Amino acid sequence: MIRIAIACVLCLGACAPRGKPEPIVRTVTVNVPVPVPCRPDIGPEPEYADSPEALAAATDIFEAVRARIAGREQRQARETVLKAALEGCR
Repeated sequence: MIRIAIACVLCLGACAPRGKPEPIVRTVTVNVPVPVPCRPDIGPEPEYADSPEALAAATDIFEAVRARIAGREQRQARETVLKAALEGCR
């Protein structure tokens, strides 16, 4: 009986941990989005070809219509630049 008790104590003693376990060190990279203010440089508002002064200076209706068409094309080009700047901020 004593032999069995000694054998059990030795078996349990062999399973005991030897000191503190070593800590496991892992480096983990966490990507966090950081909000950045968007300030695109779109330049100043241009002088359009169909300004009231240019329309008043037109000599006939055909020049006034040409000025209005040119002004519309300039506004469309400006709108394209503004949309591109807004898309860049997203």
